[in-house]
Amino acid sequence: MSKQAPVALITGAARRLGKAITLALAGDGFKTAIHYRGAEKEAVNLARRIESSNGSAETFKADLTDHTACARLVDEVTGKFGRLDLIVNNASIFAKTPLSDISFSDIEKFHRIHVMAPAMLSLFSANALKKSGPGRIVNILDIYARIPRKGFLPYSVSKAGLEALTKQLALELAPDILVNAVAPGAILEPNEGMDEAAILTMKNKIPLERFGAPDDIAKCVLFLARSNYITGQTIVVDGGRSLNI
Repeated sequence: MSKQAPVALITGAARRLGKAITLALAGDGFKTAIHYRGAEKEAVNLARRIESSNGSAETFKADLTDHTACARLVDEVTGKFGRLDLIVNNASIFAKTPLSDISFSDIEKFHRIHVMAPAMLSLFSANALKKSGPGRIVNILDIYARIPRKGFLPYSVSKAGLEALTKQLALELAPDILVNAVAPGAILEPNEGMDEAAILTMKNKIPLERFGAPDDIAKCVLFLARSNYITGQTIVVDGGRSLNI
């Protein structure tokens, strides 16, 4: 990267993992493009928090299910900052979908967010990222991209598609752009939908005997954002939970 501050676009940046990732990147000297769809208040507050710490942040609203909005988002970010060094494809939807209730629109909805949007954003931004020497793309997966979870077919299959996209883009965009992924496990203790016994059962299946924190994911993204010889890889951050599923 040049001596100019690098620029990172984080999708779904206003809350939870996206917020932690954005703060970590801002703290490491990145100018941050905070994407949101509906969480305008949270996005603006996050940008103000970064600015108050002498960082640089701007908010950008876009519906990533629309490929023209993906192209416009990239144009707006590069127009504002003059460059783009990193994309973190974090925007996600998570919902249980019983097999008997699955429709075509359910499968399409998950694929639009988890596969199509990251693909389009990556392709639309490729020219800008190449100028960074190299640019970087980090996709946020889930351990259930590799391990089936009953009741979550559209979600799990679309996340598996995102891992396949990660590998394909790594091959297609090398050597100018490094493309990797982070697969979180149980991050944050569930606060609804599970009783204490179920939560304890889940925790007991984690070898490190605790839930992760958003900062655990953010640190891994930051590592990949600064690494120079890793591409096409997925780093699992789950406290060892996938060993016991």
